[in-house]
Amino acid sequence: VEVNNSWRIGVTRESAERKGGISFSPQRGYWCLDSYSYWAVFSALTDPVTPLPLSLKPRKLGVCVDIEERKVSFYTVESRAHVYTFTDMVFPQGEKIYPVFYTWDSDKDLELLPAVSVEIKPVTDS
Repeated sequence: VEVNNSWRIGVTRESAERKGGISFSPQRGYWCLDSYSYWAVFSALTDPVTPLPLSLKPRKLGVCVDIEERKVSFYTVESRAHVYTFTDMVFPQGEKIYPVFYTWDSDKDLELLPAVSVEIKPVTDS
């Protein structure tokens, strides 16, 4: 996804609540990253929220869902650098997973890019 300045991107399970006051968290069936430029926020929507370094905020964001490993990983498309991984996804066997795309930026759309197979660079502790 080619992102704009303020967005929410991730995946959700079919049984997750989609109406009313939605709480975007893994406990509610949402695995998403959030960026809001007005407050200089970039975070993983965990409970509590996990702040991410603004230096990792990508212009193009890749999402990789591994059903067998129960993981959702996000990476920068240009450098293939790891941004964040949600682990221990919980959903019933055979339940569908759907993408989540949301923008607060009325000046620039999110652009969906063709899917490609990539190897994400491993996380380093440096």
